Amino acid sequence: MRACEALFARRPKDVIRVYITEDRRRHFSALLDYCVQERKGFQVVEDDNLERITGSIHHEGIAILAREYRRWSTGDMMRWLEEKRLSGPFLYLDGVQNPHNLGSILRIASHFGVSAILGAKGDLPPLSPAAVRVAEGGAEFVPVYGLTDPVGDLERLKEFGFRIVATSSHHGDAVYGAPLGRRIVVVLGSEGEGMSPPIEALADQLLQIPGTGVVESLNVSVACGILLSEVWRRSHEPPPSDRSRGRRR
Repeated sequence: MRACEALFARRPKDVIRVYITEDRRRHFSALLDYCVQERKGFQVVEDDNLERITGSIHHEGIAILAREYRRWSTGDMMRWLEEKRLSGPFLYLDGVQNPHNLGSILRIASHFGVSAILGAKGDLPPLSPAAVRVAEGGAEFVPVYGLTDPVGDLERLKEFGFRIVATSSHHGDAVYGAPLGRRIVVVLGSEGEGMSPPIEALADQLLQIPGTGVVESLNVSVACGILLSEVWRRSHEPPPSDRSRGRRR
């Protein structure tokens, strides 16, 4: 439901057809009015029919057939950087293949104000219906860029003043004491293989999330949430002088 709300709010012209159950009609009355005005099809269906249409029991009473999300290019990213439309932080996904993980990461990234998700072109998983559903609307707010030359493109980001911060489950500085800022690229490797050597070699700093060590690593989306939460906190907490004045009051 949240994914469909966000899609209609952000890109209504990409709606092709709507499938909806009777009990959701009132909630989505604006969407259905739009479909009538723009001559886009919508169909009221039974719950079991919607389950068959979507291939999921988690449809929440609505599905939208829509045009695919645009996968942005390196050229788009560099142009937006030059125009100062992207300021960071960025996420770089290195070998993350699971669409459900991508959906979770998009949801987290939208919550913590990530400017874009990056990855090697052809290596990033597609924004499948399952990924978009898991993102709970986040897929509409965070652009995804497929880089044709990941190493070269990350080096160019360094020239724009970005630091490459890579995560590791085996070594590195604890994230809670490391210098962080918004002009960073947080690299997340796959749970099985970790980061590829060429990407790790670019890192200005390696970070790890402290814990008991009784498990090999965290799920990549869980690690993403912890890291981005810390980046957000550092970027939005008041300076020490302001905090001390607040305590005196």
